[in-house]
Amino acid sequence: MNQIEQWFSILQRKRFTIPNFKDKVVLAERLQAFIQEWNIYAHPFHWTTKSVAKVMAKCEANLAAAKAA
Repeated sequence: MNQIEQWFSILQRKRFTIPNFKDKVVLAERLQAFIQEWNIYAHPFHWTTKSVAKVMAKCEANLAAAKAA
């Protein structure tokens, strides 16, 4: 998982849990508002042994499921 995937995951959890946008203009405004807020408190993502193990376990589970299908 790279950093942009992590960022989009945060975006989805914080702003798009219930996607209810009147139109594309409202969607664009909410995206811009999130980006401005994010940039105020932006920080680098820190990978730990635990986070890497979690990602690898998910990849292995997906691979096993694909082989079983």
